[in-house]
Amino acid sequence: MRVARLFGIDIYIDVSWLFVFVLVAWSLSVNLGPMSALSLSPVQRVILGVVTALLFFASVLVHELAHSLVARRRGLPVSRITLFIFGGVSSISGEFDSAQGEGLVAFVGPLASGVLAVLFYAIAEVAGFRTVVGTAAGYLGFANALLAVFNLLPAYPLDGGKVLHSILWRRTGDQLRATRIAVAIGRAIAILMIVFGVGTFIYGSIGGLWFAFIGWFLYQAGGAEAFQTELMSTLRGRSAMDIATAAPAPVSPNDGVDAVMETLLHSGQRAIPVEQDSHLVGLITLSDLARIRGDGGARPLAGAVMTPLAQLRTISPQASSVDALKALGESGYHQLPVIDGDGKLLGFVTREGLMRRMALNKAGA
Repeated sequence: MRVARLFGIDIYIDVSWLFVFVLVAWSLSVNLGPMSALSLSPVQRVILGVVTALLFFASVLVHELAHSLVARRRGLPVSRITLFIFGGVSSISGEFDSAQGEGLVAFVGPLASGVLAVLFYAIAEVAGFRTVVGTAAGYLGFANALLAVFNLLPAYPLDGGKVLHSILWRRTGDQLRATRIAVAIGRAIAILMIVFGVGTFIYGSIGGLWFAFIGWFLYQAGGAEAFQTELMSTLRGRSAMDIATAAPAPVSPNDGVDAVMETLLHSGQRAIPVEQDSHLVGLITLSDLARIRGDGGARPLAGAVMTPLAQLRTISPQASSVDALKALGESGYHQLPVIDGDGKLLGFVTREGLMRRMALNKAGA
């Protein structure tokens, strides 16, 4: 859900954020929370809890804005910031051109949280730690300090893990090798967090379950980051045609759908091209064939069930493989037709083809 736009960056809230916001606001409102020493009515306590929770998540947003604005300053597009159950994430596109740039973008987030921690602590000092403002500011100072320290853990893809990755990248000169090492270290830390969390939960601490959940999230996220880096390494310097797979034999718009279905099933692919005079005019997928009604009436021809070329997302053979991957994701299809300037189909960029290319790349082919 989009809630705002700051500095040209869209701010989104994931549904999971609502859960953690309510949890934080509730913990700040109850008599056993950090505000318990204040003499407040139940209504006042709830209002203070909600306001303080909002200020905490505003601090998380500042943390992510620091990442985003520095990344954009270095020429990387930033489409959005999303707040979710574990904090926030900046959607930064493109690749860092240097280890130094990656390290800087990663470090400014915890730095911003550290600055906020000092600022809130100063406010608490001036207002008095036993006052309403001082108590809330003291909590926010502690929370931001904790946020800065936690994010500096060398657990990829936390900020500290990305700083570690940038150091390894700079020393080894190999971004992919640096990623593999950083992910291995990050996963080891995540496993320790899971074991510690489960252990403390068994011994009666409900907070241990949350700690284990965070460890599990970091373990999964590290794997996703490693896959993305492997994929970009495979695609770097290649054209769309380099990663394209051969398309199955085409059918004519005048062919019956039964013949088309048989040809498609024998091809082992998800789609089959429809060509006329050696030029692509459309594409038929298994989903297109599944929509045909089996009511015993006349069976339609291929031209009637295909997705016309005008409605397809295509790419030229000279386009970069990274652009092909982005176009494949944006199209929503499982295949992206590669078409030359004469309108001839040269192949498909597919997810399966990309996986095979990655496997070959790992094998040294």
